[in-house]
Amino acid sequence: MFHWITGVPFSISQNEYDGLTLWEQIDGGAQFTPTKKYLTVVPIILFLLSTHYTHYDLPTFMVNLTSLIVVLVAKLPSMHKVRLFGLNQEGLMDD
Repeated sequence: MFHWITGVPFSISQNEYDGLTLWEQIDGGAQFTPTKKYLTVVPIILFLLSTHYTHYDLPTFMVNLTSLIVVLVAKLPSMHKVRLFGLNQEGLMDD
């Protein structure tokens, strides 16, 4: 959800963050802060736990690996303010 929801839930920002996702707003857009590092490590730990508790079942592993890759790619600094396939752009969202 951090990579999909744009703007802020309250209007005190004077529309300053309307085009940014919640992930892009964390720590003012700075990369590799402790908060962002923590939120990057959590999916990795969940992946490792799910892999272990499913006893390394191949179909489940592939689903979990695909999900992990999608989540981690979205967190890369090179993806900051990037909208793939025109999804989640400012003009498409209605208030």
